[in-house]
Amino acid sequence: MIQWNKSEERLNRQAGLLQGERLTFHVHYWGVVQHLQANQVHKHSFYEICYVDGGKGVYEERGRTYPLYEGTLFCSRPGISHQIRDVGELNLFFVAFEPDEKFSDADELLAYMDVLNEGNIWHDGQALSPAVQIWKSLLVPRDMSRAIPDAVLPQLASGLLESFPVMFGTDRKTASQPVRMAAASLIRRAKQYIRDNLDGSLTLPEVARQLNISERHLSRLFSSHILESYTDVVKNERIRAAERLLLRTRLPIKEIAEQVGFSSVHYFTRIFSKAKGTPPAAYREANAERTFSGD
Repeated sequence: MIQWNKSEERLNRQAGLLQGERLTFHVHYWGVVQHLQANQVHKHSFYEICYVDGGKGVYEERGRTYPLYEGTLFCSRPGISHQIRDVGELNLFFVAFEPDEKFSDADELLAYMDVLNEGNIWHDGQALSPAVQIWKSLLVPRDMSRAIPDAVLPQLASGLLESFPVMFGTDRKTASQPVRMAAASLIRRAKQYIRDNLDGSLTLPEVARQLNISERHLSRLFSSHILESYTDVVKNERIRAAERLLLRTRLPIKEIAEQVGFSSVHYFTRIFSKAKGTPPAAYREANAERTFSGD
């Protein structure tokens, strides 16, 4: 037996940034939820991997349905609309995350994302799998004396995320090592240029010229390797930059919108609200304790 609420709270408090030897992950949120409710069709800009600890339901993606019951593990990938429905006392563990390309080994990162993007999204019979056993070890048991120490939790959580390609992998042949490394390098360079020039127009032709590749090649790099369109990549980078400025500075909302490249504060507010579920000012206020403390 576990303490559901305490397990979720501790994971979100202790396991947000996971730094491994070759891969680093940003965790957006952990979930440890009893009797999860059905949700609407939606999509994310990150990966969300879920394990069913009990109950039943249906996962739907791209017109296909997958049954949910104890022991099933499934993966929602970036940019793909999906839904959990027809639930009945569904107990779910889930983690929403994205690898950090700046602090991860380029080849290891691309291989990791290739497997998650191309592999099977649903598996059953996972109750005794090593990954699920690691996951359960992160939770808070009824007897608090049996909980793993907080200091160990990030390392185990990182190991859990690193194990996912083993769970979702296929037997398909992957690209050669040099090809994967070249693609990873171009994606990393493109994203870095975007981050360094958010106050500009950042059109696809402009960034392609900087990398000395065709627009078509650049577009395919993003859609094939990270399952995001070029437009979505730019938008998500603007949102992430705005989020950092909201939390770390006292700049006016209008100035933040200009710095990260939105054409107007109204457009920025609409896009940010859609991405984060709350307007920029409310987001800053709700996270006031995390904001920059200096002048």
